Amino acid sequence: MRMRSISITRRLVGTLLALEVLSALALIVAVTVHERHVQLKAFDASLVAASESLMGAVQDAEDKDDNVLLDLRTVRIEANAMYLVEDEQNHVLGSSGDMTQDFRTLSRMPGFHNATIAGRRFRFYTLHGLRIIDPGDPNGGKSHNITVVYGTPVAHVWHEVLEQVRFFAIATAVLLGVTAVLMVGVIRRRLAPVHALALEADRVSSGNWFFSAPVSAKETVELRPLARALEAALERVQLSFEQQKRFTSDAAHELKTDVAIVKSSLQLLSMRKRTAEEYSEGLALSLDDFTRLENTVNRLLTLARLEQPEQSSPERQSFCSLREAAEEAVHQSEPFAQIKSIEVSIHSVDEAFVPLDRHDAVLLCANLVVNALQHSPRSGKVRISLAREGSKIILTVQDWGEGISEQDRPPLFHPFYRGDVSRSRKSGGSGLGLSICKAICDRVGGSIDISNHAAGGALVTVILPSHAVSPVAAYSGSLKAE
Repeated sequence: MRMRSISITRRLVGTLLALEVLSALALIVAVTVHERHVQLKAFDASLVAASESLMGAVQDAEDKDDNVLLDLRTVRIEANAMYLVEDEQNHVLGSSGDMTQDFRTLSRMPGFHNATIAGRRFRFYTLHGLRIIDPGDPNGGKSHNITVVYGTPVAHVWHEVLEQVRFFAIATAVLLGVTAVLMVGVIRRRLAPVHALALEADRVSSGNWFFSAPVSAKETVELRPLARALEAALERVQLSFEQQKRFTSDAAHELKTDVAIVKSSLQLLSMRKRTAEEYSEGLALSLDDFTRLENTVNRLLTLARLEQPEQSSPERQSFCSLREAAEEAVHQSEPFAQIKSIEVSIHSVDEAFVPLDRHDAVLLCANLVVNALQHSPRSGKVRISLAREGSKIILTVQDWGEGISEQDRPPLFHPFYRGDVSRSRKSGGSGLGLSICKAICDRVGGSIDISNHAAGGALVTVILPSHAVSPVAAYSGSLKAE
């Protein structure tokens, strides 16, 4: 299935152009409404002016009855205009156009009116006024109520409106075109840091893990978090990849060494005929080598299990008493302690419950106790302490041995690492104990650290989250785990 290609540049340009088009349409509508209002207002003003001119054109007829007439010599009438001028007796003084009933009806309604006459839309203005004939007469002259109806077609008004809107629309379209061209160039230029960041990230491979985000990406506010995240992620991936390679190499070396020892022992046993006692001793040695090989494999499987993400839900989280786990670890290592005449003591003020499976808790404590016993001199001592600080449980294992050197501290928790000759394959184990301890702590969000204390020797500090549960609940959880 072919993956659909999506361009951020096209999307941004399309989105911005769509917004500009919508804004332009809204502006065109606003301009249309405004221009219509302005044109109609000017049109109505011209109707009023023409009506008043017709009203002013009503003059004395100079007859004995004081009638009036319409003198149009000083009045300018538009070519398509329609008008009606009549007096109070409905005598038509002057008119133009089709004198339909609808047109005459307008004379009784003052103000502006729209009407359709002979298929054409007109706008009329009706003016009722008073004309006084011979105002200098001693009797005050004679008054006449005059009605003027004047109207013209409105088509030219809409023509003016459309012309204005058309000009504005054409200018807007030209501006949108120019804006689109400029926008493509500007957006591409502004997205250059994204392309530079992608190009730099594309150079990363299994043989080249170096990644440094471009300066342009770091200077861009929106890209700065992504650049930092990529640098940190690739750094973690590189570290994990290197650890995986080192772990695979070390594991292969350890297993190869054990297999080679077993093979050489069997080959040596089969080189010539031996007595039954020699065969028995040789098989016993081979069995010891196989046992050591089996222990290494089991520890590798344990480490692989602990480094897998936790699958259980928080509701089903196992927890146990760390003090009971420490006591069981001391009990398991008691023969080793007796051989070296080492005193092992446990000091615990409060009960400590931690979110660990009971087996993992015992494994954590046992590895730390055995490690302390291996590095303690004969007739020495090992002290185990448990304390609570807020929501944390602090486990410390202290010995009075040779301590650790500063160059050994960084790789101390690496698999198969042995810091000195005392950590040989015979006396120091497989080099997986501390790696397993760290994996157990990391699994529940804890931490482990090893340092030298003032009295001499090593001090292991383990910090684990605490769970405030009753001893009965903890005991039930232990039974379920078993």
